[in-house]
Amino acid sequence: MKTTSVFLAAAVLAGPALAQSNDDCGGALALINGTATSYDSTLATDSPELWPCAGTGGADLWYSYTSTLAGSDIIVETCGSSYDTALEIFSGSCGALVSEICNDDFCGLQSTASVVPGAVGTQYFIRIGGFNASAGLGTILLNESIVVDACSTPDALESNTDCASATAIGDGTFTNLNVEDTDNDYYAVTVPAGGQLLVDILFVDADGDVDLYLWDPMIECDTNVAGTGGGLVNGFSASDDESIVYDNVSGADQNLIIEVDMFTAGGCNSYDMVVLGSGMGTGGLGSAYCMANANSTGSSSEIIATGSALIANNDVTLTVTGLPTGATAFFITSLAQGFVPNPAGSAGNLCIGGALGRYVAPGQVMNTGATDTVSLVIDLTTIPTPNGPVAAASGDNYNFQLWHRDSNMMGGSTSNFSNGYSVTFN
Repeated sequence: MKTTSVFLAAAVLAGPALAQSNDDCGGALALINGTATSYDSTLATDSPELWPCAGTGGADLWYSYTSTLAGSDIIVETCGSSYDTALEIFSGSCGALVSEICNDDFCGLQSTASVVPGAVGTQYFIRIGGFNASAGLGTILLNESIVVDACSTPDALESNTDCASATAIGDGTFTNLNVEDTDNDYYAVTVPAGGQLLVDILFVDADGDVDLYLWDPMIECDTNVAGTGGGLVNGFSASDDESIVYDNVSGADQNLIIEVDMFTAGGCNSYDMVVLGSGMGTGGLGSAYCMANANSTGSSSEIIATGSALIANNDVTLTVTGLPTGATAFFITSLAQGFVPNPAGSAGNLCIGGALGRYVAPGQVMNTGATDTVSLVIDLTTIPTPNGPVAAASGDNYNFQLWHRDSNMMGGSTSNFSNGYSVTFN
């Protein structure tokens, strides 16, 4: 009441107080996309439409807007206004209004509401009132913008469109992934004998329901083939996030497939995935060796080579997971293995020996960015050595490792290494 009185006094001192012309739906003023409009509701009257979200409501003013963009979202707000506002958006026409959404408090005691137009040219009426008869000075802002499809840009682990093309991963947190109804995601993992695999996917169910499956491809794989009830274990509750836990009691290591399935027909959603208890899965060639030290994430990074060991195919990709974010990294290689702990003060172990080649040509030095993963497609005709690039020959056994920047416990800069990985080409 004190705040309202102050504004009333200010209005009187400023000059004659007149009711605004948009006191009812018929006088609604057109809003301009992206332009804030000031208003004063202290002399407005109550409209007959009941408020579904603002108690007894309050004196209201009316505005209109007609959609101009296809595939857009319209957001209206009164944030920063001087009193406890209420905001309601209607479709239809004056005398035949249909309430689409009503909001009382969103940004403090002020309001925000949004609608998704069915088509360009859809007209909306917006009224601004106050909670339980509140009124005062305020600002209304409308923004209409194109809704960005979460699946419009492939994520960092894309091209995993079925069980056969599953992306090989190890333990880690994989962020900013996306899945859609026409493009489910598949990941290959290895669960050691006697080990336990835990997988969590984190998402907002309101944006589309996502399910989680674990398959043994030697038996069956893929909901598109086996149906929605298959898999070793699954998670498909009708709520945010899904989890699966699997104990490998087979007596041998198991190569398994994680499927992230978009259940909502025509849907698309983004998610983060957390994997614990796995090694690299199906698709790997060669073998890992030499233990890596933990990096600043608290875990060690793991390397795998995927593709083909046939030199003629020239199809090899090196991938490392479990890395710190924002870290510069590059691969090194040699025909010899070795073991040097903490070389030159590094926090890691150098697992290759002899003449080291470094993948530092343009495009080969990478940064993890916001993810914990880097990948590099290598050319078997130009493997780096200290004396220049050479071509792989049949029978060559190359060893690979990743060097990367890291930080120590005191926050200082250091470096680290992944484990080593060995591939014999033919």
